[in-house]
Amino acid sequence: MNINEQDNTITATRDEFNTIIDKALDRKLKSIPDRSAITALSSKSSVLSSESGISPSLGSTQDSALSAKIQKTFRFFNAVAQNDHATLRSIMQSYEPEYVRTLSPQVEGTASAGGYLVPPEFYSDVLFLLNEYGFARKYCAQIQMSSNVLNVSTLTGKPSVSWVSETSTIPTSKGTFGRLTLTAQKLAAIYPISNELLQDANVDVYNTILRIFVEVFGAEEDTQVFRGVGSPFTGILNTDGVSTTYLGASSTSGKTKYTDITLDDLINLVQSIGPAQQRDAVLFVEQNTLTDLLKKKDSQSRYLWDIATSNDPQISGANGFSATNLKFHGYPVVALPNGVIIESYDGSSHPSTPFALFGNLKTAGCWLGSRGGMEMRISYDASSDNMNAFTNDLQLLRVTERIAFGVGQPGYLAVLSTSAS
Repeated sequence: MNINEQDNTITATRDEFNTIIDKALDRKLKSIPDRSAITALSSKSSVLSSESGISPSLGSTQDSALSAKIQKTFRFFNAVAQNDHATLRSIMQSYEPEYVRTLSPQVEGTASAGGYLVPPEFYSDVLFLLNEYGFARKYCAQIQMSSNVLNVSTLTGKPSVSWVSETSTIPTSKGTFGRLTLTAQKLAAIYPISNELLQDANVDVYNTILRIFVEVFGAEEDTQVFRGVGSPFTGILNTDGVSTTYLGASSTSGKTKYTDITLDDLINLVQSIGPAQQRDAVLFVEQNTLTDLLKKKDSQSRYLWDIATSNDPQISGANGFSATNLKFHGYPVVALPNGVIIESYDGSSHPSTPFALFGNLKTAGCWLGSRGGMEMRISYDASSDNMNAFTNDLQLLRVTERIAFGVGQPGYLAVLSTSAS
């Protein structure tokens, strides 16, 4: 084969040309998306209605419920994308009466311009994965809110008991109660999604969109619940009343760096709350902090963590969510993704900064409230992050949810902080 770069020509034999064509065809075939998930589906289920714009027939004799769920979800997405409010109203009317509603306020002068709630089939999968992988939802006590504000009673003082002799008057003692007010706040995000992706109704695309929802919303929920500084929520680490233990066992120990942490500090953290509060408690640390702890050795180069626990920690494949048999003196250790507790991990000084947590979040009254479902709108021509929907042939999905968070019994929890000086 001869290549003439000046004339941009190729001279080759017949066999050489056949080889070139075969390789080109092979690359083209490999670039075609894998449709095995679609071809494996049975054609016995009904095809999506023509008004949805989706033609592939989804369905499985083994799992018709999953097929129907995906069908309705993609029908919803496409109806929103096409401003097909007739189809959207039809979809909404197929659900329970309390679910059927459009967003308010409507756009003035356009009665059908409101957004719509994400279908329950899709939202239930989002919630399932958030509970499975989102730490806040997995470990906090969850509650459904029927309004934007919910008042939860909390125990602020326990009744006392007395020893009394026979026939003596038993003194009265009452517990005192407080009130935790949960106020729902809006969490929102804009996702750029190609028209082709929305129109390609198959299981893989469904899972892709599902993962986008879960990853973004789950990460922000975790950050607010653990590290929130009041905008909009005050997270556990910054809640007044939570027991605080300092590195080096003193606020003036001079250990103002995250890297100063030792296993002794973890012992002090665990023992800073009572035995009753330690029941079913969990130790929460970030991956960076856990890495520093696992690397610590004694004078004979033995890893201290292996000596401190009877269960050897197995952290391979943890993926930032959990680890097999990872315990500290019998208490489970949850490795949170970096950035949830510590905004920026480094070796610099960070005085009086909490960065580890111990306790049972449910018994401590860490309430995570949900108000309604996810709401969605789609734009064809808006811009986000210097990306224009029209010029880039995209659709921008704006998705919102309303949640609330508060801690009812902060004294049941303990945090480990760097020293003040």
